[in-house]
Amino acid sequence: MSGLVVAANRLPIEIGPDGTRTPSPGGLTSALSSVTVEGTQWVGWGGPESGRQSAFECGGLRLHPVSLSTDDIERYYQGFSNSILWPLFHGRLRPVELDRAWWRSYRLVNKRFARAVTRVAPLGGTVWVHDYHLLLVPALIRAERPDLRIGLFLHVPFPNVQLFSMLPWRDAVIKGMLGADLIGFQVADDQANFVAAAGRLVDAQVPGRTLFGGPHRVEADSFPISIDFAHWDSLGDSAKAQARDHRRELAAGCVFLGIDRLDYTKGISQRLQAFGELLDEGRVDTETCSFVQVAVPSRSDVPAYQDERSEVEALVAKINAGHPRKNGTVPVIHIETSLDEAEMAAWYRAADALVVTSLADGMNLVAKEFVAARADLGGSLILSEFAGAAQDLEGALIVNPYDIEAIKDALMAALEMPAAEQASRLETMRAAVRSNDVHRWARIFIDRLESSTRAQAGGTSLRSSCRGFIRSKQAGGLS
Repeated sequence: MSGLVVAANRLPIEIGPDGTRTPSPGGLTSALSSVTVEGTQWVGWGGPESGRQSAFECGGLRLHPVSLSTDDIERYYQGFSNSILWPLFHGRLRPVELDRAWWRSYRLVNKRFARAVTRVAPLGGTVWVHDYHLLLVPALIRAERPDLRIGLFLHVPFPNVQLFSMLPWRDAVIKGMLGADLIGFQVADDQANFVAAAGRLVDAQVPGRTLFGGPHRVEADSFPISIDFAHWDSLGDSAKAQARDHRRELAAGCVFLGIDRLDYTKGISQRLQAFGELLDEGRVDTETCSFVQVAVPSRSDVPAYQDERSEVEALVAKINAGHPRKNGTVPVIHIETSLDEAEMAAWYRAADALVVTSLADGMNLVAKEFVAARADLGGSLILSEFAGAAQDLEGALIVNPYDIEAIKDALMAALEMPAAEQASRLETMRAAVRSNDVHRWARIFIDRLESSTRAQAGGTSLRSSCRGFIRSKQAGGLS
C-alpha cells in the first residue's frame, strides 16, 4: 500500500447501471490517472447511474464509490457546487442562487466523503483532496484523523475577497479548507485571494505564505497543473494522416479550432462572434476558411448550461446562414460530442490556430495538449489572459476575451504569421510544457506536503509512504 488516498468528486471511471465501466469525463480524473499507480486508493462518486457499489479494484487502484441520491445530485452537485460555487469562483458570470437547502446537502455529502476517507486511510497516510466540490472535507478529516497528512488542490480560480464574501457560508468554507496542511492553487493570484479571504474572514494569521488558521499551520501556494507531454506528443505524431483527412474534407485553406466543454466560462460565443465579423468584413474567405468548434456536452441539467447551448447554436446558425458556400458546405462546423484523445489530437494537428477565449479558467489543459501535439511546429495558439495557462505559455497570442476586436486581430495575426515565427513560438511553449509536465506537478506538490508536515511535527517519510505515486503510468488522459 502506498499510503495515498485521493478524494475527488468523481472516481476515475464511471459506473453504468449494468455495471459497465468507462473513463470519467473531465480533466481532473485524467490528470490524476496519469500519475497514480498501484496501491493508491480513490474515494469518489461513480456517476449518475452507479447506485450503491462496494469498493473494487480497477487498473491497480482501490476504488471506493460514494453513493449520491437523486436529491444529492440535484442539491450538492448541480446546486451548490455548480450553480453557486462554480459561477462565484469564475467571477459570477451567471446569476448565483443562494439556496440554503443546497448548502445543507453540500455539508452532508462532504461529511460522507470525509467518513469514507477516514475509514480507508492507513495510519500516518496521505490524503489528497481535490477541487471545489469537497472544500469542507479537509477539516472534517482532520477532526477524526489528526495522524493524516492532508493536501487540498483547487483546480478552479479562487475569487477576490469582495466577491467571495457574498457567500453566506464563507467562513465555514474557509475553515474547511484550512483543515489541510497544504493548499494548492493554479496561479499566484488565486493563492493571494485565498490568503486575503482567510485573513479577513476568519482572522487567520498570515506570515508570508503560511497561515495559522487554528491548531496547525497551513501552507498555501500555486502549483500550475500540466499534462502528460510525452503522451500528447506521441498522439500528435500518430494523428498526422487523420489531420490531413480533416483538412481535405473541409477543403479549407485555413482552420481555426476551439475544443471546450460546453460551458459559459469558455468564451465560445466571443470567438465565434469574432470569426463571424471577419467573414462579414471580407477579411477571411468564406469559401476557404473554416472554424471548427468542438463543444463537449456538460452539466446539461443545469439551466445556465442549457442557455449557453442555445446561445452557441443560434450564433452558429446565424453565421452559417449569412455566409453560404457555393459547394453547399458551411464555414462554422459545430461538433457537439465528446472526442477521444486520438480524435482530439487529429484536430489539434489539423488546425492553423487553436482559439482559447476563456472568460475565467483555472488553467485550461487543452492549450497545453495542443502545444504538445504539435511536434511539426506548425500552428498558433490564441489564449485568453484569464486562463491560468497564459502565465505558463510564453509564445501564445494573448487576448482579452471580452474584446472582440482583439480576438479578431489575433485570428488575423495567426493566419498571417510567418512559418518561422510559428515554429519559434511553438518551440518555446513546447519546452515549457515538456519540462513542467503533470508528473512534475504531482511530485512538487507531494514533496511540498512532505516538507510542510515534517517541519510541523516530524513523522514518517511521505516519500516512502507515497513511493510510486509520482512515477508515471503509460497512459494519459483527456482534459
